[in-house]
Amino acid sequence: MAEYHRKIELQSPDDLQYLIANVRRAAHEKIDRDLPPIEGEDKMRRRVEELVQEYISQVFHSTAPNLTINGLSPTREQLDSMLTAPGNTRSIEEYEPFNPKLWERAKELARQEEDLIEEIAALRRKMPGVAVEGVKNAFKEGMEGDEKVLRERLEGVRKRESGSGLGVGKMERQEEVERGWEKGVQGLGRLKRTMPEMVAKKERADRAEEYVLETK
Repeated sequence: MAEYHRKIELQSPDDLQYLIANVRRAAHEKIDRDLPPIEGEDKMRRRVEELVQEYISQVFHSTAPNLTINGLSPTREQLDSMLTAPGNTRSIEEYEPFNPKLWERAKELARQEEDLIEEIAALRRKMPGVAVEGVKNAFKEGMEGDEKVLRERLEGVRKRESGSGLGVGKMERQEEVERGWEKGVQGLGRLKRTMPEMVAKKERADRAEEYVLETK
């Protein structure tokens, strides 16, 4: 079974006239390029133009069965009339009637867009500071928690050490605990030293991001 091909659907005869005019215009440009106009009679150019127009007519006549204009196939008389008409066509712009509801809807959407832009601008100004403050608070809470745990462990170690003088034996794995405590203290010290630098890097990154977003 032969494969079915859907016909090319045109809305009005003007659409077909527009296609014919465009093909003629393209052919005329190629003729002007290869056979520039000269003064006086140019039999060769005239003959070439006649042959090209005949070819264009044959092409559209052969493709007419594959076209529909507003659901109907174009007649031969209709196609001949279009092919013999002047080559240039004038495009006509058509406008929809003014719709007040659509106009009000467009204005409302424009207002919403402006509100969203203002809200985004406010967030860009506010959020970097909020983020930096959140990082600072998180670091502070973490450090305070670590210091509390270290104080409690240190106090427990001191109590156990003081108890050893009263005949209490040395705590099992005491040296390992002390080394772990010393490492923890050193790590906390490094954290306290590097925290301002990390916060400063975060602030510089936020300012760079804000500048890039504002310059887009």
